[in-house]
Amino acid sequence: MLNCHDATFVMSQGRERALSFSERMKLRLHVAMCSGCANFGRQLKHLGAAAKALAAPRPKDEM
Repeated sequence: MLNCHDATFVMSQGRERALSFSERMKLRLHVAMCSGCANFGRQLKHLGAAAKALAAPRPKDEM
């Protein structure tokens, strides 16, 4: 079974690559029992979108 550190790492990795069946099942089991990691998983897509928005080049008139 995954601990919280490993679960959040696997969630983050899942945004970059396809997770194995074993990783997905271990993650589902952990998230079913851990509200903190479930919350992190829900927020992860928003964190990614915010990071992309900050990294995107801005037009010169907005600087």
